[in-house]
Amino acid sequence: MKRGDFVEIDFVGRIASTGEIFDLTDEKVAKSSGIYDPKREYKPVLVIVGAGMVIPGVEKELMKMKPGEEREFIVKPEDAFGLRRIDLIKVISLSNFLKNNIKPVPGDVVEIDGRRARVQSVSGGRVRVDFNHPLAGKELRYKLRVVREIKTPEEKVKALMDYYKIKCETKLEGDKLIIKPEKSIHKIVSDTVKHTIEKWVKEVKSVEFKNPISKERIEAGKRENFTKT
Repeated sequence: MKRGDFVEIDFVGRIASTGEIFDLTDEKVAKSSGIYDPKREYKPVLVIVGAGMVIPGVEKELMKMKPGEEREFIVKPEDAFGLRRIDLIKVISLSNFLKNNIKPVPGDVVEIDGRRARVQSVSGGRVRVDFNHPLAGKELRYKLRVVREIKTPEEKVKALMDYYKIKCETKLEGDKLIIKPEKSIHKIVSDTVKHTIEKWVKEVKSVEFKNPISKERIEAGKRENFTKT
């Protein structure tokens, strides 16, 4: 595979030292390992090679693979979630949590200033929290299969819409893509999708979202027309 290729992959990711599964797409393995979640959808996931959608170590291996190939490999911490950093372990006053109606308990994951951290200890009015990623410093073992390569611009767009969980109709008019979502899409989301498509789907030069008109706008229009008449 090369940079810019669209592929779907199946994988099982484990902590190398313990064999504990931390993420996977394989439903059978999830059930046989006792970690099956009925609320989760198990299926191959989209990866744009070079887009940073997977950790660097997995991306490096993908570039050595071809559709249909399966590999098992080790990813060092430097190419996974980084080494553990002492400076990311902080001590914060308990009062800061209590005033936000949070009662910290060791092991809990909390959000502080938009960053996730795990509570390590609570003692003497102080809370020790760890901002390191839970898998920081860990060597990982992946079993990965490239299910298929997605080649046509229409298939790439459909895969991206599924990835962003957007139900919509799409139409490619020359090098312009028209997207008509079933529900109105927030501008932040539509801008992200637009940027991704224009960068990675080379056949598309511009993207236009046509959000459906809300009931509120329809009613407002009716009232305005009634007033005019």
